[in-house]
Amino acid sequence: MLTQRQACCVSLLLLIVLSVSCSNIGCSSKTSRLVEAPPAYQPSPASPQLKMPNVVSAKLPEVQEAVRRVFKDAAVVDPTFNPSFITGDFNGDSSQDLAVILKPVPDKLAEMNEQYPSWLLRDPLLSGNQQRPELNVQERDVLLAIIHGYGENDWRDSQATQTYLLKNVVGSNLSVKSAKEFQSAHNGRRLPRAQGDLIEETLRGSDGYLYYASSNYSWYDPKRFKPKPDVGMVHGGR
Repeated sequence: MLTQRQACCVSLLLLIVLSVSCSNIGCSSKTSRLVEAPPAYQPSPASPQLKMPNVVSAKLPEVQEAVRRVFKDAAVVDPTFNPSFITGDFNGDSSQDLAVILKPVPDKLAEMNEQYPSWLLRDPLLSGNQQRPELNVQERDVLLAIIHGYGENDWRDSQATQTYLLKNVVGSNLSVKSAKEFQSAHNGRRLPRAQGDLIEETLRGSDGYLYYASSNYSWYDPKRFKPKPDVGMVHGGR
Protein backbone atom coordinates (compact mmCIF):
# COMPACT_ATOMS: atom_id res chain seq x y z
CA MET A 1 0.00 0.00 0.00
CA LEU A 2 1.24 3.46 -0.94
CA THR A 3 1.38 6.05 1.72
CA GLN A 4 -0.51 9.29 1.21
CA ARG A 5 2.72 11.07 0.43
CA GLN A 6 3.77 8.47 -2.12
CA ALA A 7 0.31 8.63 -3.80
CA CYS A 8 0.63 12.41 -4.09
CA CYS A 9 4.04 12.02 -5.70
CA VAL A 10 2.73 9.48 -8.22
CA SER A 11 -0.21 11.76 -9.13
CA LEU A 12 2.12 14.71 -9.56
CA LEU A 13 4.41 12.65 -11.79
CA LEU A 14 1.50 11.52 -13.99
CA LEU A 15 0.31 15.11 -14.31
CA ILE A 16 3.78 16.22 -15.45
CA VAL A 17 3.96 13.37 -18.01
CA LEU A 18 0.52 14.23 -19.44
CA SER A 19 1.39 17.93 -19.69
CA VAL A 20 4.62 17.24 -21.57
CA SER A 21 2.84 14.83 -23.95
CA CYS A 22 0.06 17.34 -24.71
CA SER A 23 2.65 20.08 -25.26
CA ASN A 24 4.53 17.89 -27.74
CA ILE A 25 1.37 17.03 -29.60
CA GLY A 26 0.42 20.69 -29.88
CA CYS A 27 3.84 21.63 -31.15
CA SER A 28 3.79 18.82 -33.69
CA SER A 29 0.37 19.89 -34.93
CA LYS A 30 1.49 23.52 -35.11
CA THR A 31 4.66 22.55 -36.96
CA SER A 32 2.62 20.44 -39.38
CA ARG A 33 0.37 23.37 -40.12
CA LEU A 34 3.30 25.69 -40.73
CA VAL A 35 5.00 23.45 -43.31
CA GLU A 36 1.84 22.37 -45.08
CA ALA A 37 2.24 23.01 -48.85
CA PRO A 38 -0.12 25.58 -50.40
CA PRO A 39 -2.64 24.28 -52.94
CA ALA A 40 -1.26 23.96 -56.47
CA TYR A 41 -2.27 26.75 -58.89
CA GLN A 42 -4.86 25.65 -61.42
CA PRO A 43 -5.54 28.12 -64.22
CA SER A 44 -9.17 28.64 -65.16
CA PRO A 45 -10.16 27.01 -68.47
CA ALA A 46 -9.65 29.20 -71.49
CA SER A 47 -12.73 30.83 -72.94
CA PRO A 48 -13.93 29.15 -76.16
CA GLN A 49 -12.76 30.98 -79.24
CA LEU A 50 -15.27 31.97 -81.90
CA LYS A 51 -14.57 30.39 -85.26
CA MET A 52 -13.65 33.07 -87.75
CA PRO A 53 -14.25 32.56 -91.48
CA ASN A 54 -11.14 31.40 -93.26
CA VAL A 55 -11.02 33.89 -96.12
CA VAL A 56 -8.35 32.90 -98.63
CA SER A 57 -7.79 34.76 -101.88
CA ALA A 58 -9.30 32.95 -104.86
CA LYS A 59 -6.96 31.51 -107.46
CA LEU A 60 -7.88 31.04 -111.12
CA PRO A 61 -7.49 27.20 -111.17
CA GLU A 62 -9.90 26.74 -108.24
CA VAL A 63 -12.33 29.25 -109.77
CA GLN A 64 -12.26 27.26 -113.01
CA GLU A 65 -12.89 24.08 -111.02
CA ALA A 66 -15.94 25.67 -109.37
CA VAL A 67 -17.26 26.72 -112.79
CA ARG A 68 -16.84 23.18 -114.13
CA ARG A 69 -18.63 21.78 -111.08
CA VAL A 70 -21.76 23.80 -111.91
CA PHE A 71 -21.67 24.29 -115.68
CA LYS A 72 -19.58 21.29 -116.72
CA ASP A 73 -17.93 22.47 -119.98
CA ALA A 74 -20.81 24.67 -121.23
CA ALA A 75 -19.34 27.95 -119.90
CA VAL A 76 -15.86 29.25 -119.14
CA VAL A 77 -14.29 32.15 -117.27
CA ASP A 78 -14.09 35.25 -119.50
CA PRO A 79 -10.43 36.38 -119.39
CA THR A 80 -11.11 39.76 -121.02
CA PHE A 81 -12.28 41.26 -117.72
CA ASN A 82 -10.03 42.36 -114.89
CA PRO A 83 -11.02 41.26 -112.38
CA SER A 84 -12.99 38.37 -113.82
CA PHE A 85 -13.95 37.03 -110.37
CA ILE A 86 -14.43 38.30 -106.82
CA THR A 87 -15.53 36.75 -103.54
CA GLY A 88 -17.78 37.88 -100.69
CA ASP A 89 -20.75 36.85 -98.59
CA PHE A 90 -23.34 38.05 -101.08
CA ASN A 91 -26.41 36.29 -99.67
CA GLY A 92 -25.61 37.01 -96.02
CA ASP A 93 -25.35 33.45 -94.68
CA SER A 94 -21.81 33.87 -93.25
CA SER A 95 -20.33 31.72 -96.02
CA GLN A 96 -18.03 33.03 -98.75
CA ASP A 97 -19.51 33.08 -102.28
CA LEU A 98 -17.89 33.38 -105.68
CA ALA A 99 -18.94 35.87 -108.38
CA VAL A 100 -17.33 35.07 -111.73
CA ILE A 101 -17.78 36.48 -115.23
CA LEU A 102 -18.53 33.78 -117.79
CA LYS A 103 -19.05 33.37 -121.49
CA PRO A 104 -20.99 30.42 -122.94
CA VAL A 105 -19.20 27.92 -125.12
CA PRO A 106 -20.78 28.42 -128.59
CA ASP A 107 -21.45 24.76 -129.36
CA LYS A 108 -22.84 24.14 -125.84
CA LEU A 109 -25.80 26.53 -125.90
CA ALA A 110 -28.22 23.63 -125.69
CA GLU A 111 -26.73 22.68 -122.32
CA MET A 112 -26.91 26.30 -121.12
CA ASN A 113 -30.60 26.41 -122.07
CA GLU A 114 -31.69 22.98 -120.89
CA GLN A 115 -35.18 22.76 -119.41
CA TYR A 116 -34.11 22.07 -115.83
CA PRO A 117 -30.65 23.57 -115.29
CA SER A 118 -28.88 23.41 -111.94
CA TRP A 119 -28.77 27.21 -111.75
CA LEU A 120 -31.29 30.07 -111.72
CA LEU A 121 -31.16 32.34 -114.76
CA ARG A 122 -32.19 35.89 -113.85
CA ASP A 123 -32.05 39.46 -115.17
CA PRO A 124 -31.55 41.81 -112.18
CA LEU A 125 -32.60 44.81 -114.28
CA LEU A 126 -36.13 43.42 -114.35
CA SER A 127 -38.46 43.42 -111.37
CA GLY A 128 -39.89 40.16 -110.08
CA ASN A 129 -43.09 40.32 -112.14
CA GLN A 130 -41.11 41.22 -115.29
CA GLN A 131 -38.95 38.09 -115.27
CA ARG A 132 -39.73 36.27 -118.48
CA PRO A 133 -40.04 32.48 -118.51
CA GLU A 134 -38.49 32.46 -121.98
CA LEU A 135 -35.29 34.09 -120.69
CA ASN A 136 -32.36 32.21 -122.16
CA VAL A 137 -28.63 32.38 -122.84
CA GLN A 138 -27.41 33.72 -126.18
CA GLU A 139 -24.06 32.99 -127.81
CA ARG A 140 -22.70 36.52 -127.28
CA ASP A 141 -23.96 36.91 -123.72
CA VAL A 142 -21.56 37.92 -120.99
CA LEU A 143 -22.88 36.44 -117.75
CA LEU A 144 -22.22 36.82 -114.05
CA ALA A 145 -22.45 33.57 -112.11
CA ILE A 146 -22.71 33.77 -108.32
CA ILE A 147 -21.96 30.42 -106.70
CA HIS A 148 -23.12 30.36 -103.09
CA GLY A 149 -20.85 28.82 -100.48
CA TYR A 150 -21.65 25.59 -98.66
CA GLY A 151 -20.14 23.85 -95.63
CA GLU A 152 -16.70 24.54 -94.18
CA ASN A 153 -15.06 25.10 -97.60
CA ASP A 154 -17.54 27.74 -98.77
CA TRP A 155 -17.68 28.12 -102.58
CA ARG A 156 -14.78 25.67 -102.95
CA ASP A 157 -16.85 22.83 -101.44
CA SER A 158 -17.71 19.98 -103.80
CA GLN A 159 -21.39 20.38 -102.82
CA ALA A 160 -21.49 24.14 -103.44
CA THR A 161 -23.74 24.18 -106.49
CA GLN A 162 -26.50 26.69 -105.67
CA THR A 163 -25.92 29.28 -108.38
CA TYR A 164 -27.55 32.39 -109.81
CA LEU A 165 -26.70 33.12 -113.44
CA LEU A 166 -27.27 36.82 -114.14
CA LYS A 167 -27.77 38.47 -117.53
CA ASN A 168 -27.18 42.10 -118.53
CA VAL A 169 -25.31 43.15 -115.39
CA VAL A 170 -21.65 42.67 -116.26
CA GLY A 171 -19.94 46.06 -116.12
CA SER A 172 -16.46 47.29 -115.25
CA ASN A 173 -14.47 47.97 -112.08
CA LEU A 174 -16.09 45.23 -110.05
CA SER A 175 -15.42 45.39 -106.32
CA VAL A 176 -16.99 44.15 -103.09
CA LYS A 177 -18.57 46.46 -100.53
CA SER A 178 -19.90 45.43 -97.15
CA ALA A 179 -23.40 46.49 -96.16
CA LYS A 180 -21.87 48.88 -93.61
CA GLU A 181 -19.66 50.52 -96.27
CA PHE A 182 -22.64 50.77 -98.61
CA GLN A 183 -24.81 52.48 -96.00
CA SER A 184 -22.02 54.85 -95.00
CA ALA A 185 -21.37 55.89 -98.62
CA HIS A 186 -25.06 56.70 -99.17
CA ASN A 187 -26.01 58.10 -95.80
CA GLY A 188 -29.33 59.93 -95.91
CA ARG A 189 -30.69 58.07 -98.95
CA ARG A 190 -33.46 55.49 -99.07
CA LEU A 191 -31.58 52.25 -99.62
CA PRO A 192 -32.54 48.68 -100.45
CA ARG A 193 -32.20 46.11 -97.69
CA ALA A 194 -29.24 44.06 -98.84
CA GLN A 195 -28.76 40.76 -96.99
CA GLY A 196 -25.00 40.54 -97.46
CA ASP A 197 -22.06 42.08 -99.29
CA LEU A 198 -22.75 44.07 -102.46
CA ILE A 199 -20.98 44.11 -105.83
CA GLU A 200 -20.13 47.65 -106.87
CA GLU A 201 -19.53 48.31 -110.56
CA THR A 202 -20.02 50.73 -113.43
CA LEU A 203 -22.83 49.56 -115.69
CA ARG A 204 -23.92 51.44 -118.81
CA GLY A 205 -22.27 54.62 -117.59
CA SER A 206 -23.82 54.51 -114.11
CA ASP A 207 -22.22 53.49 -110.84
CA GLY A 208 -24.40 51.05 -108.95
CA TYR A 209 -24.59 47.86 -106.94
CA LEU A 210 -25.77 44.30 -107.28
CA TYR A 211 -27.33 43.04 -104.07
CA TYR A 212 -29.21 40.01 -102.79
CA ALA A 213 -32.60 40.35 -101.07
CA SER A 214 -35.83 38.38 -101.00
CA SER A 215 -34.27 35.33 -102.69
CA ASN A 216 -33.11 37.21 -105.76
CA TYR A 217 -30.41 39.57 -107.03
CA SER A 218 -31.34 43.13 -107.93
CA TRP A 219 -29.61 46.21 -109.29
CA TYR A 220 -29.38 49.44 -107.31
CA ASP A 221 -28.82 52.68 -109.22
CA PRO A 222 -28.67 55.60 -106.74
CA LYS A 223 -30.12 57.94 -109.37
CA ARG A 224 -33.13 55.79 -110.26
CA PHE A 225 -33.92 53.77 -107.15
CA LYS A 226 -37.52 53.88 -105.96
CA PRO A 227 -38.12 52.10 -102.65
CA LYS A 228 -40.97 49.64 -102.57
CA PRO A 229 -43.95 50.62 -100.41
CA ASP A 230 -44.10 49.00 -96.99
CA VAL A 231 -46.11 45.80 -96.81
CA GLY A 232 -49.60 46.54 -95.54
CA MET A 233 -49.63 50.16 -96.67
CA VAL A 234 -53.21 51.24 -97.52
CA HIS A 235 -53.76 52.91 -100.89
CA GLY A 236 -56.74 54.70 -102.35
CA GLY A 237 -57.83 56.33 -99.11
CA ARG A 238 -59.31 53.13 -97.66
